[in-house]
Amino acid sequence: MTLRARLTLLTVTVVLLSLMSFAELAGWLLWKAELGSLTRQLNAQSQALLAVAQSRSPTLDATAADILEEKGTAASGRIYQGQTLRWSGGADGPPVLDAAFLQTSEPRAVERVGDILVASRRQGEYVIQVGRNLEPLEHLLRRYALLSGLSLLALSLLAGWVVAKQVRRTLRPLESLVGRVQQLDSPDPIPALEQPDEVGALARALQSSLDALRAERERETLFLASASHELRTPVTAMLADVQHTLSRPRPPDELRAALMRAEQTASRLRLLTGNLMTLTWVQSLPEPRAAWRQLDLLHLAGEAVDRLQPLSLGRGVELWLDGQEAPVSGEAGLLSSVAENLIGNAIKFTPAGGEVQVRVTPLPNGGAELVVQDTGPGFPPGTLTGAFVRGQTDVEGFGLGLAVVQQVVDAHGGTLELGRAEGGGARVVVRLP
Repeated sequence: MTLRARLTLLTVTVVLLSLMSFAELAGWLLWKAELGSLTRQLNAQSQALLAVAQSRSPTLDATAADILEEKGTAASGRIYQGQTLRWSGGADGPPVLDAAFLQTSEPRAVERVGDILVASRRQGEYVIQVGRNLEPLEHLLRRYALLSGLSLLALSLLAGWVVAKQVRRTLRPLESLVGRVQQLDSPDPIPALEQPDEVGALARALQSSLDALRAERERETLFLASASHELRTPVTAMLADVQHTLSRPRPPDELRAALMRAEQTASRLRLLTGNLMTLTWVQSLPEPRAAWRQLDLLHLAGEAVDRLQPLSLGRGVELWLDGQEAPVSGEAGLLSSVAENLIGNAIKFTPAGGEVQVRVTPLPNGGAELVVQDTGPGFPPGTLTGAFVRGQTDVEGFGLGLAVVQQVVDAHGGTLELGRAEGGGARVVVRLP
């Protein structure tokens, strides 16, 4: 059952039950009011008949009949003197009464005998009984119940129709939202964005989610393309080198050279695998990150410099570290990967005889700044923050390193800037809170 059908059915049920309860209460109050009015009339008539009987009027028959027909009532009555029935008459003839009242000493009583309501009154030797048929009143109440039931049903159906129409008008934007969400790749905007109600709030939330999803899909597409390229190239090169080496017997020096090339390729693959694992680690970080520790960015950068010092010496590149203690809040392993990736890339792209400078400084408003600057070819014009491609050089680079840095910096609420140093080399600035 659709939401519109459920809301319509619920409305009809609630309205019908409410109106039925009201009609039932109104009918009961009407019955009690009419019964009370009838009781007062019968008591008044019995009092009048008692007065006429005590007066011993010679026109008792005519006077008693007039009293019973007063104000259009159709009552019947009896007048007893002692145990003797002195007079009886009325519209419906003598009522069928319980004569037990004649044997008691009660001065007044009102009781229902069959379809007749009887008021009895005793004073002295006289006993007066006046009755009224309840059938007309009950017939009226039955007509009221029938007409009210039909009216309530009609009103409930009308209310259901109005609610169904209003719900359909209200849910129409939701139906458009459903159709739009099912087409994630459509460039059309989410409908009902300007509505000030809950539907508009839902539409704006969906639009924000779709924008974030598109951005995430674009990042994933770019990441997968780069990862595929980065993985395919060293694996293909190593496989071709091994196949070529195994194609015929080789002297020991050639075998050693092939093994050294395989070792270098395996090292690059290990670095690439570590970057991929770091990206996965960043994306799985819990929120919020209140459990992160206070760290010294200078200490983390120093450790990265120590680890990469053999690489810089082997390539003939001078590696310098300068700065002050700079506290940051974050995860030590991830921030270490930022420093190691930036410094390692700078060393790889700096020719022999060049230098790489690493500087860490605290920021005036809190946090820290890490600057890695080299004397290599630098970034090509138009390179954006987080781009995967470093530029055309004779040294193979791993663009995923910058992707890792970008993801980690974003996760820590920081910023990453790529630029050119004064001497023409690359300059990377990371600011962390």
